[in-house]
Amino acid sequence: MPLMRIDMLKGRNEKEIKQILDISYRVMLDAFNAPEGDRYQVVAQHEPYEMQILDTGLGFTRTEKVLVFSITSRPRTQEQKELSTTI
Repeated sequence: MPLMRIDMLKGRNEKEIKQILDISYRVMLDAFNAPEGDRYQVVAQHEPYEMQILDTGLGFTRTEKVLVFSITSRPRTQEQKELSTTI
């Protein structure tokens, strides 16, 4: 499973963050065809002045609820996947 980092502005409660993590996990399982339980997610919360997320011509206003997803992954062969479970 890829490593997923989610950056957000401070202010969300534990329930909201858990919901974001659960939904993004389900999307990753489908997108990467990863096995259930293969889950690596990190949340980082920032002060408003630490994130500059500007409109790039799409014509909508960003809010304090903006989320930035960074995904690190590289394809692995079946042999690599099986080897990593035995180490």
